[in-house]
Amino acid sequence: MAASTNIFTEKETNKWFKACLALNCTKEGLTNFVETELQRVHAAVGGSCGNCSIENLMSCPTPGLCDKRKRNNCMFHQTKVFQQCQICDQVKQKIISFHRFYNPSWRNTKAERWATEPWEIGKCYLPPDGYKGVSVVQESDLNGILSLMLNCTHFETCLSASLSPKPPDTQCPLEKVTFRTFTISAN
Repeated sequence: MAASTNIFTEKETNKWFKACLALNCTKEGLTNFVETELQRVHAAVGGSCGNCSIENLMSCPTPGLCDKRKRNNCMFHQTKVFQQCQICDQVKQKIISFHRFYNPSWRNTKAERWATEPWEIGKCYLPPDGYKGVSVVQESDLNGILSLMLNCTHFETCLSASLSPKPPDTQCPLEKVTFRTFTISAN
């Protein structure tokens, strides 16, 4: 029965297709801009040593990162022990200072790649879950790209004040789009 239905002639279905195309076109249009600006963020943050993992750089327990289900057994720090690394700690502190809410998404990133891959630093500004396996900007969704632009204060210098008033602000166009994108993708 479903095979005989022509979904492309249904008005509501066409609206959803158009919305999906618009979201993808917007994401593709922002990709090169975000990549270029992440290179600037990377230069400002600096390079890590390339040897430290995020599990090594974060002490246990770290709120929002560690998940102790059993006493003395953190699922995040299962095999890694906190180590002090001056170079990587400076990068970590700069990442925090560039975060609008001073709360980067450490689970998303691989600190070993901070030295060479600006996107790994960019992943610290994405929503906390669902982006660990995203290896390049192009693989991210629009919500991730807009979240990065909202959470990384560097992007304030790239956009006009009317586009990026200090969030949270109900008049901030990036927040409006992020909220609507989330609402559309959740339905």
